[in-house]
Amino acid sequence: LLRRPAATLGSRPGAATPVQVRFTLLQPTSDVKSLLNVQLPFLRNALCWAERHLTSALMRHPSFAAPPVYVIYTDNHTHGHAEEAVGVFAVDRYKIINLDRDPLDRLRMAPFTASDYDDKNLASIRRTLADADHLSVRTGRLLLGTDIKFLREPLSFVEAAARLQDKQAMYMVDRNWAGPGSNVLYKLNYAGPQCPGLLGDFIYMSPGTEVSVSNLQAKMLWYRGLPKTSQRHVPPCPEACSLSNGFHAIDQFGMALALGEAVVPIGQGCFSMDADLYSHMGRTLLTQIVHDKEMDSCVLDHPLTSHVLNPYDQDPFIYNGILLFLLMLMLAP
Repeated sequence: LLRRPAATLGSRPGAATPVQVRFTLLQPTSDVKSLLNVQLPFLRNALCWAERHLTSALMRHPSFAAPPVYVIYTDNHTHGHAEEAVGVFAVDRYKIINLDRDPLDRLRMAPFTASDYDDKNLASIRRTLADADHLSVRTGRLLLGTDIKFLREPLSFVEAAARLQDKQAMYMVDRNWAGPGSNVLYKLNYAGPQCPGLLGDFIYMSPGTEVSVSNLQAKMLWYRGLPKTSQRHVPPCPEACSLSNGFHAIDQFGMALALGEAVVPIGQGCFSMDADLYSHMGRTLLTQIVHDKEMDSCVLDHPLTSHVLNPYDQDPFIYNGILLFLLMLMLAP
């Protein structure tokens, strides 16, 4: 399920706690047509697929045993639409954060001037830096783009997440870096630790994994300072030079370096996920989670709000013990 470096994954003890699942709905240009016809439908669809399949898998696993909490970043243009999108959920299932009203947002974004980046760049940088301030490191965090869909119940992903030690991470990979289906894990031409092949739209971090604002800023600014040539990456990536003024995916590359420093062991505690089960821009018969631009239809009958699973699934030994005790009471004279 994971491409594992030399480190060995182990069970992580601790009480069951909700996973934070982060989405973003930012529209800095007030482009109402794009917001209503593209971004908002994608957010609704992503929430629907997560609730249908991810939530049930998390609730079934004893290390989590609770539905996730959705965290959604908004701005003044999108805030009301996000509130409407999560209206079907109980209030303890979501948190909406308007970054336009966050006094620290301007400080986080100060090194990144609008003249260097396009709107997509700025929104991606903004969400990545906000994660460091707004998401608790005490629980698991799943950082998702709105073009992520849980097509099936991701039991293998949830099991792998539960087996991570503290201060570790796993992520979807860019499987098409060196051509369609090449499954080559890119690296940055950088001497320090990094998480090879990391895709910025699907990252899970276990409790204790702390990636600071200053470290993320430093890594993004390092990338910005490089000559805009394909030699920034190994293997080379000419497209990264031609898209977004040469700064395409700068948030992703900054995260690949900063996360590599944050995990334990350094540079080895971040694990790439199987590219067929968890697929970027391409599906197989095995695919459980996909990252692409298809709008797969999803209908959410009702959110899952409580643990209603068969107790036998959680701990068959305790369950059988209770049954034996009740049977003995019934048979006692």
